Amino acid sequence: MKIYNDLTNIKNSSLGLGFFDGLHLGHRVILKNVIHCAKKYRGESTIILFNEHPLKVLTGENVPQILTLTEKLNILKELGIENVVILDFEKYINMKAEEYLKEVLIKYFSPVAITTGFNHSFGYKKEGTPDFLRAKSKEYNYLYFEVPPFVIDGTIVSCSAIRSRIRLGDFLFANEILGYRYFIEGQVIEGDKRARSLGFPSANIIYDDEKVPIPYGVYYVRVEYDSKTYDGILNYGYSPTFNFDGGIKTEVHILDFNEDIYGKKIKISFVTKIRNQMKFENSEKLIYQLNRDKAFANIYRYFLGGKFSISSKKFHS
Repeated sequence: MKIYNDLTNIKNSSLGLGFFDGLHLGHRVILKNVIHCAKKYRGESTIILFNEHPLKVLTGENVPQILTLTEKLNILKELGIENVVILDFEKYINMKAEEYLKEVLIKYFSPVAITTGFNHSFGYKKEGTPDFLRAKSKEYNYLYFEVPPFVIDGTIVSCSAIRSRIRLGDFLFANEILGYRYFIEGQVIEGDKRARSLGFPSANIIYDDEKVPIPYGVYYVRVEYDSKTYDGILNYGYSPTFNFDGGIKTEVHILDFNEDIYGKKIKISFVTKIRNQMKFENSEKLIYQLNRDKAFANIYRYFLGGKFSISSKKFHS
């Protein structure tokens, strides 16, 4: 996959437009059509992204992301997209829809097809709606495809719906409408080694502040390292039992694992929340609870790997 950080000529493109945070099930339909049209009309599948969320630029407020830009690019590559063009949103914030269509999309990409979601818009005052793109398709000689809402259990699959579920720690539903498990990635850093002294050695990473925050608590997770996947128990929050003022920690105890992975990169995918963060009277009671958490993880692992599934059938153990 080729990545461009500014406008470049990619003629006969099959274009996909959107911010694509999360690359959820609705986004996957858009991408599938982009790739299909590229093959059918002998063009190149091309996705146009912005470097920052439009709302952040317009309002100045931080918009936590489901995927960082790097994570998004990695997934787009895995899905088979040929080109990704990353534009600076501020350069186009006051450009009218007609000008953006003519001077950007048509001039640089000569699209054979354009695919967007039902709620996509661009240009000054959001004039570039699906109806606008449909109305201009004959004039500029491209096919236009509008992907309708993707609905699961009465909920429209959207980034806002996913973010709200992640903020609540409801990963069962968040993952179902994402189409994969919400994850974080990071390099293992050295911690205070307190978990190791309790018999539960942990790998610490930094939770990227660009990502959607999760509630303090303990979670059953899956950990990918060196092309292998392990079960894990992740604690996110402070250390209330020991009154440790070391800030928020993201530490995962990897089950059936005993390797030194300091400095190594791991990927942690959230399966479900086990419990809220708790303060215990002493280390013995904390160890007792940690063993209960481990038992929960082992039982959950059995269901994920057996013929019964607590999670969505689209997930693999």
